[in-house]
Amino acid sequence: MKRFMNVAIFVLALSFGVAVFAQDPQGQPGGAGRRNREKRMKQLDVNNDGAISRDEWKGKSEVFDRIDKNRDGSLSRDELSGAPRPGSRVNQMDTNKDNQISRDEWKGNPRRFGRLDVNSDGVITKEELRSVRRNRR
Repeated sequence: MKRFMNVAIFVLALSFGVAVFAQDPQGQPGGAGRRNREKRMKQLDVNNDGAISRDEWKGKSEVFDRIDKNRDGSLSRDELSGAPRPGSRVNQMDTNKDNQISRDEWKGNPRRFGRLDVNSDGVITKEELRSVRRNRR
């Protein structure tokens, strides 16, 4: 019973991070965040080619490199929408910033990792955490 409570508390804490992740800066869920991302994309995409080049990027170059998953020197809408949001619990554990938590990054109970790694591929993704949360309801 104590293990179940620990897992439940951990999943709840992670789900709070996912809920924060899904909100826009004004705290509005879902659609408003998408509209804000589209607005931001239009602001950054100065030449209107549907991507943000290094020349258009005004932020830190290491952030650009982290978001540019396919290393093509430009940021697509998909790459921007999949960019990690600072402050998320998953992002704090994700030390190599690959949007998943490996066994090496996991600092908790190994058995708990095994329960959260739904497909047993050796990593915990945000999708797996959402799945665990949905199944607990």
